[in-house]
Amino acid sequence: MATTDAFQVPTVRGEVDSTALGVTLSHEHLFVWNPEIHHNFPGLWDREAGVAKAAAELEAAYDLGVRTIVDMTVLGQGRDLDLVRAVAERTRVNIVVATGVYTVDGMPQIFRYRGPGEMLDGPEPVVDLLESDIRNGIAGTGVRAALLKFVSERPEPDATVRRLAAAVGEVHRRTGVPVVVHTDPVAGNALPVLELLVKEGVDAHQVVLAHAGESTDAGYLRELAASGAYIGIDRFGMEALLPDAQRVANLTALSALGALEQVLLSHDCASFIDHVTPEQRAMLSPQWTYSHLHSRVLPGLRDAGLDDTALTTLFEDNPRRLLRGAKAATDVH
Repeated sequence: MATTDAFQVPTVRGEVDSTALGVTLSHEHLFVWNPEIHHNFPGLWDREAGVAKAAAELEAAYDLGVRTIVDMTVLGQGRDLDLVRAVAERTRVNIVVATGVYTVDGMPQIFRYRGPGEMLDGPEPVVDLLESDIRNGIAGTGVRAALLKFVSERPEPDATVRRLAAAVGEVHRRTGVPVVVHTDPVAGNALPVLELLVKEGVDAHQVVLAHAGESTDAGYLRELAASGAYIGIDRFGMEALLPDAQRVANLTALSALGALEQVLLSHDCASFIDHVTPEQRAMLSPQWTYSHLHSRVLPGLRDAGLDDTALTTLFEDNPRRLLRGAKAATDVH
């Protein structure tokens, strides 16, 4: 069901009316990198060239109909609002940003020893920082985050996941913004972390199980559909992980289960990612761009029986409904 009432959504260039979000890619990145290493070895990457490249790639997507992306780059992935704003100034695409902590090997050192249950027991320091990103803006820029994100990759939630779920749950209760969890579709670990969040007072309908819809387990897909959470089929173009044909098959399976309004489509694309060299990226995922869904996948979606109404649900209605939480944060500011 489409959301018709309008509200304001924070973007890098300022607030945008929800009716103007248009076609939205709900899980993308601009730059995923290690700023400390690049600061010390500046010859590894040309920032200015990187900004120009990212803007050009977004403009190519705009020409195909994309109007908004959600940049899910958070602490631990090299979030740099100066870089993101430089891109925003050169593209017509709206850029919505998130806040959160991306870690798979324990809490970052700055938080590891202090906080609830840690060596230096006390209040969770992450909570106020993430809330400030939502209410006041990131790094003094005034650009407010519209979503919360953290990571769960192990089969069962470990101590770090439980701590971050509690912190994010508290920030969600204070602000109302939706929660995105990076999950591992191979491990099939999304439902235990969803259960954690629900215990923390987060409505399942306000949770995105990122990447979970990329599982090849039909029974697991049925469980995801029954959960009520949003389901990410959001790595189109990453052929090294899963063929796009399987992603389309998963989408049609979820549609048959009546879960189309829970599905979010995207690429999880980064214009620049320093985990691999450009040559390695071209070999592994040569079609991994912000334009891939609309330039190459869309005909296959139509062939699979998804009509214009279904595509509007996927690319416009579902992301807009998800981002209603940004309005809640403004309402109680």
